[in-house]
Amino acid sequence: MQSTITAKGQVTIPLALRRKFNLQAGDQIEFDEHATVLTARRVVNQDAWLATVRDWQNTASQTLKGHPWEEVKSADLLDDLRGGSADSEKVRP
Repeated sequence: MQSTITAKGQVTIPLALRRKFNLQAGDQIEFDEHATVLTARRVVNQDAWLATVRDWQNTASQTLKGHPWEEVKSADLLDDLRGGSADSEKVRP
């Protein structure tokens, strides 16, 4: 995909990319000035991100009320689902 830089240094991000990456008007992107190729990534609003994580944690906590997994640490749950802790396996010489 191509885009042209305007005299003011503005670039239009093609619609297909805006849709693919869910870019909306007002979103910010940052450029990596140290990259060997032009690289841009979305700037994540830390407050919004933390609010989303808190909402997810609250929803998960409410959903697990009374469930046997309610007090299980997520790492222990993953180990159990995977058939045991990866740390417990001995490395063979």
